[in-house]
Amino acid sequence: MNTMDEGVASPTGSSSDPSRRSPLDSTASTSIIDPDLRRRMYRTAGLGGIGAAVAWVAQPIAIALVAGDSGDRPDFAYIESHPFNGVIEGTIFSAIGVGLLFLVIAVGRLAAASGVPASASALVGHTLGIAGALAWFVVAGVLLAQFTSVGFGLGDAAPDPALQVGLYQLLGVIATGMLTVFGVCFTGWLIALAVGGRRRGVVGWALSILALLAAGASILQFLLPFAPPWGLIAGIGFAGVAGVSFLITSRRVA
Repeated sequence: MNTMDEGVASPTGSSSDPSRRSPLDSTASTSIIDPDLRRRMYRTAGLGGIGAAVAWVAQPIAIALVAGDSGDRPDFAYIESHPFNGVIEGTIFSAIGVGLLFLVIAVGRLAAASGVPASASALVGHTLGIAGALAWFVVAGVLLAQFTSVGFGLGDAAPDPALQVGLYQLLGVIATGMLTVFGVCFTGWLIALAVGGRRRGVVGWALSILALLAAGASILQFLLPFAPPWGLIAGIGFAGVAGVSFLITSRRVA
């Protein structure tokens, strides 16, 4: 059986009662998705989006509580005196990646089960969403590498504290580069969700508009040199809001 037919039920199995929609109108009334699959996938997408957003908010709080202030720029002495920073950041950034994977893949399954054939642009958008989620694992690896046996050798390889600061700044630039990759990829997923997700009955107008606004913030970041990470903030923010909407929808599906 073609995977595009997975979970498709008869049109009489869908619910078009407006009272059963989430506050953000996250589903179209013409959906013919099997109710059980629909409920599970919306719940999975909701928990994934909320989990990613909560982990992102928790990262600076956890580092502040455990590590304190690192000053203007960390050097090897700071890294050596706070060995568990890597564990905290590696775990939290990996959790963001896992949450986003659940969100993107669950939304993809909802779209596939709708019975509406996927266009090439929809498949590209889905792939970009997965790539964006995977970028967080690279960020986790880059930051955790400072606290491995290889990273510990930096103190001997570069004994000058000023040089150490420069090297750690370089690692920070690399990690930020991967976060920029997330912003680029997630922008593609947001646009695909806003257009194709609406057409295939996964999201309603409210979430479609919100996804386009988040994508617009990401694009604005790319156009303005030295701009704040609006793409990162908008992408994770959308994941959290959409997660709440999807979770509510999962409780209302008949």
